[in-house]
Amino acid sequence: MNAIRFSRCALFVPLIALTSAGCMAKAVPAPMAATPAKSATAVTSPVPNPEIKLSRIDKVGFDAQVAQHAGKVVLVDFWATWCPKCREDFSHTVQLDRQHRADGLAVFSFSCDDTAKTDEALTFLREHEATFKNLISVDGTGDKTFEDFEIEGGALPHYKLYDRQGKLRKTFAVDPDANHQFSLDDIDAAVKELLAEGAN
Repeated sequence: MNAIRFSRCALFVPLIALTSAGCMAKAVPAPMAATPAKSATAVTSPVPNPEIKLSRIDKVGFDAQVAQHAGKVVLVDFWATWCPKCREDFSHTVQLDRQHRADGLAVFSFSCDDTAKTDEALTFLREHEATFKNLISVDGTGDKTFEDFEIEGGALPHYKLYDRQGKLRKTFAVDPDANHQFSLDDIDAAVKELLAEGAN
């Protein structure tokens, strides 16, 4: 049986590990109690958009998706439901899409959840009205996901930013050993910089 990944944020670790270093995927031999998924009926906001989909994809398919968006700046938010920091920051990704879609920004969300958690991830996306392209790795929380997408140590949240030619220009990665981690303001500045490069 494959080892199951859990966020180190879900374990008993000092608060500083959560706030400054993000979430680390960690293989453990036995499952732990997971936070139950929120029922769609418990949502008090407007009915979540049923048109929001979650598509399984591998690295080859992902690269093809980026290539299909040539002419746009592409921001990819790698996240997981087991990562509290990812969930906390996800609304920022939705906001960026709404603010800059007309300027030429294409946003992807990329779930690193186990494929058995697809329904939970989809519920979260619908609650947040994530009306952009939503993907989930065919390899779930397996090592291949983090190796293929070069997410060091399985640390989330993780962002990649591609220019209008489809070239990877910026990576925002958690470094547990660094004194300073990237901020949402850093992502905002990088998005605006690349959008300005293609402005007429």
